Amino acid sequence: MKTWFLKQNSRRYFRIDMPVRVFIAPSSPIKDREIFATGIDYFPPTIKSLIAQQKRDTLYWLDRVQDQKVLITELFTEVIACIEFFGQGAEKISRGINPRLDPAYWLSVNQQKQGFTKVNALKESSPKTYTYFKHIEEKYLRFLSAMVESIDKSTDQHFEADPNLPFAFKIDEILDHFAKEQFEKIPLVQAIVALCGFMETYLEAYRQINDDNIMRLFPDQWKAVRGNVSACGLAMLFTKRFKEFERVDIFFFFPDEKRVLQFDGTVVDIRSINDQYKERIAVNFDFPNGRDQDFLQHKIQEFELDECLNYEF
Repeated sequence: MKTWFLKQNSRRYFRIDMPVRVFIAPSSPIKDREIFATGIDYFPPTIKSLIAQQKRDTLYWLDRVQDQKVLITELFTEVIACIEFFGQGAEKISRGINPRLDPAYWLSVNQQKQGFTKVNALKESSPKTYTYFKHIEEKYLRFLSAMVESIDKSTDQHFEADPNLPFAFKIDEILDHFAKEQFEKIPLVQAIVALCGFMETYLEAYRQINDDNIMRLFPDQWKAVRGNVSACGLAMLFTKRFKEFERVDIFFFFPDEKRVLQFDGTVVDIRSINDQYKERIAVNFDFPNGRDQDFLQHKIQEFELDECLNYEF
């Protein structure tokens, strides 16, 4: 919404959509759990719905693959099981449950570390497909290793996060290539794309678990995201879910001034945006510090002015 429309806003503080670098965390973690957990729901209904849809898409395209169907189906089945294994561990961690205390699950970890056993059958007959899956395996094993190491080193008072979880993997470059129109109707390619999306949703949920336990210390690494901001509150879309009326800590980082603002807040509204697989969370600031509130209001007005100056009539 452009600035001149905001003049009709009757609030004391105008709300505006603007990019912000923000970090939000519950003020108190879950108590009396096996492993430290923030209490955030990283697998809300919207994300579970997305996971289910991505799995259906994978199976839809897999069913249409004709070449080496038996081998390909066995490989996809194994990889789906591996991804779901990882997801089970991530969900346990998010609820403060230590997967090490589940003998059956933890016994399977070493087997999972061996990677995708079915992929080797394609090495000679389908070297390209083999290569694609080895790149998928590389990404999967990097996250699995990070999760296992964190579980090993975490306690009920501390989650040992990995500060170096990478973003760039070879499989991501390949997926960008597969986005071209020429691949739209190739079943194997589309099955791989859907499978990677299925895996990515689980991996990104774990990345958030990891980052929420360490990124508070590194505000210069917070990404700019769109938020509906005023000097008295904030509303944003997340792929995770907070609890309604939960007390939270809100931090803003402004890189030009290298300044961090901190506000105490309360979650006042939660809405699932089902068509985007997102959760809209609204937070009110509780008794904000006047100096920080004035600075935030100044940054909002500065953004409004920039929007006016850059508007093309």
